[in-house]
Amino acid sequence: MTFIEADKIFQTWSRWYWPSHFMLHAIFISKIPESFLPYPLAILEEALNIIVEHYQKSGDLQMSQNIQETMIGLSYYVEDKEALQQATELFSKPEMLEGIQAYISQYKVMWQSWLDKQIN
Repeated sequence: MTFIEADKIFQTWSRWYWPSHFMLHAIFISKIPESFLPYPLAILEEALNIIVEHYQKSGDLQMSQNIQETMIGLSYYVEDKEALQQATELFSKPEMLEGIQAYISQYKVMWQSWLDKQIN
């Protein structure tokens, strides 16, 4: 993959990650269907690693670290069937539903804060 291709994927990822990842995490918790990703997992990993390396070489270690931190979120994405099986189990437990609802409520606050920052 070329740097230009990797950068296009990174640009999509950087716009997609927040808010999409956090919304999906609020619903699916620890296993999110990989079909929600903007690109296949292997392609995302390859592209993001190219961009991380670019920022490291250019001396922008903070940007490199920021991207690496978002890459941790990729570990939540699994085959759709596996994620949906877990979601079915979680949603069948009343105590888990309460926890998920609380997490979604927190997400709404974070989302509003993010939106406010985008406008201002």
